[in-house]
Amino acid sequence: MVYKVSTASVKDFYTRMKATSAVTHAVGAPLRRMQAVRSKVAPQAPRLSALAPLSKIRSVPATGLVARCAHRSTPSVSTAAAAGGNDGVAGVGDYVDVHYTGTLDDGSQFDSSHDEGREPLSFTIGEGRVVPGFEKIATGMSVGEVRKERISPDLAYGEKNENMTAKVPVANAPEGLTVGAVVSLQNGMQATVTAVDDEFVEIDANHPLAGKALTFEVELVNLVKSTAMQVATFGAGCFWSVELNFQRIPGVVSTSVGYSQGHVENPTYEQVCNGNTGHNEVVQVTFDSNTLSYEELLDAFFNKHDPTTLNRQGNDVGDQYRSGIYYHTEEQKAAAEAAIAKMNEKLSGQVVTELEPIKMFTEAEDYHQQYLAKGGRFNRPQSAAKGCTDPIRCYG
Repeated sequence: MVYKVSTASVKDFYTRMKATSAVTHAVGAPLRRMQAVRSKVAPQAPRLSALAPLSKIRSVPATGLVARCAHRSTPSVSTAAAAGGNDGVAGVGDYVDVHYTGTLDDGSQFDSSHDEGREPLSFTIGEGRVVPGFEKIATGMSVGEVRKERISPDLAYGEKNENMTAKVPVANAPEGLTVGAVVSLQNGMQATVTAVDDEFVEIDANHPLAGKALTFEVELVNLVKSTAMQVATFGAGCFWSVELNFQRIPGVVSTSVGYSQGHVENPTYEQVCNGNTGHNEVVQVTFDSNTLSYEELLDAFFNKHDPTTLNRQGNDVGDQYRSGIYYHTEEQKAAAEAAIAKMNEKLSGQVVTELEPIKMFTEAEDYHQQYLAKGGRFNRPQSAAKGCTDPIRCYG
């Protein structure tokens, strides 16, 4: 259920947010860097609309704060680098799995991958998917090594920004809000209710760990060197379900959704949906070429969607849903041409899949990343486990 608030009540909040250089965050992923870093562009203000409703969602649990990052699942076969020399040391471009425990200066634990049911945190060094200080700890580690370091707020979530707080009149706020509840704005940004009285509800969009020094004990449990990693990009309709399909494939190291093949730099989701940017919704797949071939990814791509419908997949209509293979190398181009020819033979020449070199790729907003694995529209997470064959619910 979505609870709406008077747009006038939060208009000042949006105005102040746009005036800052702060960027959006996802409550529940405190090791993930902000959206501007993920997109590898200069920091920007959040993309907020004065019409964005304030919606009550759910309280964030006290544990499991980085579990969402673990959905960037590990390869099915561990490719730990051989001991000795730089080959066994984690560096920029390498994919790592780490176990960690995070504590505050008072000794209290705010998160741990060792909690029951948790998996190691997985990321590629240098991609900016974790806070800078955490990435710094992992850099230079060898498999089996353990490090414990304290990182200052500037290498974590920065200092608390008072411009990211607001007061909403109680009369215009959803009923039943309590301190600690998490609310979501239309653009996917989340804020926490920090105070409720007879007149106002106060919300805070700072990251929960903003302004705090963090101590992490980190163990490197798996390392895949960058030399084994390749990237592939596909468009096959709404990127939510396409991404989950690729996440489940053994050998896929990580996935991200975004927009490519357009003519506008750094488009927003809303701009792409308007159909004026020329972009396609795509999934970018990083895979371990030692355990998974590009040809196998092409098979998965064609099995996931209907390549004979132009600018449409199911009920999703528009050129942002077109079938496309966007190659990164000439070898990928040749393999894709062969796969398209094979499908055309099978489907009597009806394949409309476009084949182009990758261009103008922009990573989508954080709330789109691993959307179905995180719960989708209805907060019902779907498994991204390797080899999972559960039916995929397109919207969650």
